Amino acid sequence: MAEDRQSKAAEMMKKALTVGVGALFLTEEGLKSLISEFKLPKELLKPVLDSAGKTKNEFLRVLSEDVLSKVAEKVDPVGFVQEFLSRNEVELTVRISVKPKKKP
Repeated sequence: MAEDRQSKAAEMMKKALTVGVGALFLTEEGLKSLISEFKLPKELLKPVLDSAGKTKNEFLRVLSEDVLSKVAEKVDPVGFVQEFLSRNEVELTVRISVKPKKKP
């Protein structure tokens, strides 16, 4: 009986971890599908999903900062713009129109 409870608890933790990791990489619809598949209690899912959401946001923030810093190390923005302008002709056309509103 104790082994049965342990195996059920272990299975539930495995499902919760799968949902938590899934929250990092799945779309919202994919995650909802996964959650409905596992039939986990909402009390268990909310903290896991909240934590996974925060982790995902932090991961993406750090990744984007790292990518931008690596690009900035390799690219000289002033040199890039100078080279771009020396090779290309830039034409800018602006049209502004002001008209009275039509009355309903």
